[in-house]
Amino acid sequence: MRSGLRVRARLRALVLIAVVLDVPLLAWLVKRLTPTPVVETLQIDGVPVEVLRPPGREPRPTWVFISGAHPLRRREPVVARLAQGLARAGCMVAVPDMPGLGVGTITSRTVEATEAVVRAICDRPDVRNGRAALIGASMGAGLALLAAGSPDLAERVSVVAAVAPFANLRKLVCLTTTGCYEEDNAFTRHEVTDLHRQVVARSLAAALSPGRDRDRLIAEVARIDDEQLNPLEELPRRMVGLADEAAAVVALLGNREPERYDEFYDRLPATVRDFVEELSPVRIRDGLRAHVELVVPPSDVYFPLAEALALADSLPNIRLTVTQTLDHTRPSASLTQLKGFAAFGGFVVRGLAAAG
Repeated sequence: MRSGLRVRARLRALVLIAVVLDVPLLAWLVKRLTPTPVVETLQIDGVPVEVLRPPGREPRPTWVFISGAHPLRRREPVVARLAQGLARAGCMVAVPDMPGLGVGTITSRTVEATEAVVRAICDRPDVRNGRAALIGASMGAGLALLAAGSPDLAERVSVVAAVAPFANLRKLVCLTTTGCYEEDNAFTRHEVTDLHRQVVARSLAAALSPGRDRDRLIAEVARIDDEQLNPLEELPRRMVGLADEAAAVVALLGNREPERYDEFYDRLPATVRDFVEELSPVRIRDGLRAHVELVVPPSDVYFPLAEALALADSLPNIRLTVTQTLDHTRPSASLTQLKGFAAFGGFVVRGLAAAG
């Protein structure tokens, strides 16, 4: 890597980290010494997108940030600070509100919208070399990888910075329904959160073919969420009289035996199984051209470390950083974790250098 590019990347990393972590004094100093970003709000393929950039119209290194499944999406404070930090570091950044992420429902439309936004941003004249870098967090990291592996975007993505992504949705559905994760031909217990249950129940229901049963199931999952109950426990009791396809989804959600997971999974309709495969980043190994910087904590409440290891083993041009400074996707600058924070800083520098 050229030394000048590396130095610029380090300076940009300092600016970015200062703003994202709101480091006392340093963040204030950065805001005093860098121009206030220009903010533009637009719609791309029906998706609201906020674009931030330094003043002026010259082409800039450009990032597209894909958030995780969170009600606030681009309005989440840490996401807003990230966008501000990248813009103050001299980059342009686009932050879309991807459909479904705000309510925890991931669909094929979410994937298509991600690709549409990346494509439109790359086509802008103020994007340097017509190529964008992608950064994603959690579910958004998986979506960023899928977009980078899309045939018509593979050559237009310079780097993917993936923070705590997932790899294999089929395994995560098993984890969510049974509380067990399959690794090395054995099952190990793993924590299951309300967010796991919400995303899996909503997304599998939405993957069914359009019809009355699909509508009933989606409405009931929403009702259960409003009641703050467990959809995996409630749906088998409430949803009776469903046709075979919807009944198969409910049966899978109600299964607690990991040894029987494959049996229930194989009964799912083809539309649902195809959706699960489509949403699994491990499938893109032959289409990915961009360099991938992957960073994860050693222990994560949402995705087992084995998910990151599977990506590192299967995807080309990838570098994995494991650091204790991350709490899922949120970095901290604790003085007790200087070594881990240094590793995280290296991840940031390499990503910025590859984008620049």
